[in-house]
Amino acid sequence: MEVGVKVWIFLVISSALVCPSYLALTQDGLTLLEIKSTLNDTRNYLSNWIDSDESPCKWTGVTCHPADQRVSSINLPYMQLGGIISPSIGKLSRLQRLALHQNGLHGIIPNEITNCTELRALYLRANYLQGGIPSDIGNLSYLTIFDVSSNSLKGAIPSSIGRLTHLHVLNLSTNFFSGEIPDIGVLSTFGSNSFIGNLDLCGQQVHKPCRTSLGFPVVLPHAASDEAAAPTKRSSHYMKGVIIGAMSTMGLALVIILSFLWARLLSRKERAAKRYSEVKKQVDPEASTKLITFHGDLPYPSCEIIEKLESLDEEDVVGSGGFGTVYRMVMNDCGTFAVKRIDRSREGSDQVFERELEILGSIKHINLVNLRGYCRLPASKLLIYDYLAKGSLDDNLHGTQEQLLNWSSRLKIALGSARGLVYLHHDCCPKIVHRDIKSSNILLDENLEPHVSDFGLAKLLVDEDAHVTTVVAGTFGYLAPEYLQSGRATEKSDVYSFGVLMLELVTGKRPTDPSFVKRGLNVVGWMNTLLRENRLEDVVDKRCTDADVETVEAILGIAARCTDANPDDRPSMNQVFSSCLCWFEWMHPIPHPSPPFTPK
Repeated sequence: MEVGVKVWIFLVISSALVCPSYLALTQDGLTLLEIKSTLNDTRNYLSNWIDSDESPCKWTGVTCHPADQRVSSINLPYMQLGGIISPSIGKLSRLQRLALHQNGLHGIIPNEITNCTELRALYLRANYLQGGIPSDIGNLSYLTIFDVSSNSLKGAIPSSIGRLTHLHVLNLSTNFFSGEIPDIGVLSTFGSNSFIGNLDLCGQQVHKPCRTSLGFPVVLPHAASDEAAAPTKRSSHYMKGVIIGAMSTMGLALVIILSFLWARLLSRKERAAKRYSEVKKQVDPEASTKLITFHGDLPYPSCEIIEKLESLDEEDVVGSGGFGTVYRMVMNDCGTFAVKRIDRSREGSDQVFERELEILGSIKHINLVNLRGYCRLPASKLLIYDYLAKGSLDDNLHGTQEQLLNWSSRLKIALGSARGLVYLHHDCCPKIVHRDIKSSNILLDENLEPHVSDFGLAKLLVDEDAHVTTVVAGTFGYLAPEYLQSGRATEKSDVYSFGVLMLELVTGKRPTDPSFVKRGLNVVGWMNTLLRENRLEDVVDKRCTDADVETVEAILGIAARCTDANPDDRPSMNQVFSSCLCWFEWMHPIPHPSPPFTPK
């Protein structure tokens, strides 16, 4: 009997040693493996999502609540993931952040996601998702950010979104949503930028009245009061006569109005058809007018786009840069775009110019300004971009749109700008060296999210002989020493310019501020002089009252490495971004929906 017990114990221990250890994996870990099974991970980013771990908390893109090790965040943007979002996502009941933007996901947004009732941020933009928004989205009562822009979603916008009282960011733009936008709850507080690029939407938010099948604006009659007294029999006959007369008059008026509208509609259709035929006729290579739109992101008829471009004048000018004048173009549905009229073109044929523009137009990234299209008119060449409401960083720090950017906002701008440059340097094929990084080329949207502009234009629009002279004249103070000497731009010269940009954010001063004359001539020398004198408080912009010593010293350290005189000693943009991200996450921990856990 004793021998039997020993044998049994031996078998139990042996089976524990040889049995797969994934049996110890948490339930959230098993759920993540289910989610992984529906994804196409072409770059093998999720290779450490393995069933032999006890916890998923160290897996790529996964963050857990420290108290109970439940998954709190899935952060997998820009990873070229394909496949679908598994309905198993609804099992992660403690999930607070889901970021899958800028991937290649298709299929639908699973309704099970509404089971994640602690969800605060949902980023699904720039994928290929179809179907509609789950009707129960209103169950996510803690949701503050909801971004599903640049997908192929369609259908009506659920009225339940109006119940999301904590919602601060809503972006449904560039999809195929249709119908009236509900004027309910928080939905009534968002403007046209949240819905732009959905041609079939109507409502007060997009300044577009909804219309009946006859083309008239919808006007709902007010119901009669239930307490109204019933008319007498005598007055009833009188009222019938009045009603019949009124209806006859209204009928005649209706016929006249319809005839007028029909004639006007035909006239407009004829004009549009004529315009379209002119555009179509001029699309051949020999024509003087040509319109090219990139990756289907400009959902307007060609005739309307060209008409708007041709009508731009001085009243529409919003700025100017080294490559031309920038205009604000407003479409018929109030969609707004920026148009750059370029002053010079690269030597060579238009075909070469347009082919290289198509490469730039194929690039999509949240921190790069989206190039929507190109138009060649008889007298000019025009580039069509997304319009960024807050203007440039230069405007906000020093110019006409100057506003108080606190330390947190500045760090966010540095992080986003670095992310955009990482994409250009490390993810584009071929890689793109910007050549002209400066605060006027960092544009801000309404949420102060930065977007790098004019990437690729320095090489495309300036010939090699004139390149050094032209760029130095426009951006002196940002350029690396070796770039000034040789005129050869590299990724490391971009890193130097980004380091100067970081110093501009910290100090609030331009790179060649007059106050630098006695101390280093530019912001790099000025900073080094003050730090040697241990005068950190004089480096930081006095308007940044919320700046803390730890992050200021860290950011200045990163900037010092970026602006090293020796390009070989500078970090890559990937390393710069990782360092900035570390400090940004340190300042912005993910909030918890319930009171913090306090051990007894």
